[in-house]
Amino acid sequence: MAASQSTSPRSVSDILDALDDLADKNEWVSAGQAMQTFGTRTFGPAIMVPALLEITPIGAIPGVPTFLAVIVILVAAQNMIGRKTLWLPGIITNRCVSGEKLAKSADKLRPIARFMDRHFHGRWKRITHAPFAQIAAGMVCLLCLTVPFLEVLPFASSVPMLAIAGFGLAVLVRDGVLMVAALAASMVALGLGLDYWNGGMSDTEQADGMVSEETMDAAKEKAEEAGNAVREASEGAAEAVKGE
Repeated sequence: MAASQSTSPRSVSDILDALDDLADKNEWVSAGQAMQTFGTRTFGPAIMVPALLEITPIGAIPGVPTFLAVIVILVAAQNMIGRKTLWLPGIITNRCVSGEKLAKSADKLRPIARFMDRHFHGRWKRITHAPFAQIAAGMVCLLCLTVPFLEVLPFASSVPMLAIAGFGLAVLVRDGVLMVAALAASMVALGLGLDYWNGGMSDTEQADGMVSEETMDAAKEKAEEAGNAVREASEGAAEAVKGE
């Protein structure tokens, strides 16, 4: 596989250009290659890219939204505790997606990228730095916990992922206004997740026949798997921190 040169993206279009470049040069692209491309000190893209990929055809693959949420929660947790460089376990960095699928997903995100680059830029920059950035990272972790439960409903997991993408973009372009908007969106997403957990959504006529005891059990099983993966990765992260 071709080696990727680390670069610091300044916009969403820069990120998609980098992903396109990876897809062109490699038949299969790993999460580790993407991280290397953006640099281990760039937390914004590491949070935003998985969240944006969830709303593309890649996110329609069963289990992928939960896997992407695990990546995001690991990145956000490291940002929250003030870690300067990003670390991910091999079980994640070695996971691959075909270059063709990645290129198609990047193309589908182009209109969203142009909109984001046009409307979001450095405003209220103070809000995008500590301690507000750490608070936002904590909110991202909470949003990730709703994804396994919402994944059983079509497109429902995209709600928290869009809010997460907003946080990632806010950090990338230092836009405090977007940070506040992402916080508001996250409240809606958390409410959606809590409502589903309490059975509110499954009791509605619209969800009748779509949410069953089996889907609830499947969601809880995915949540347990995600929790185990996060716990194992956290232990690895702790060992990595000790080694620094």
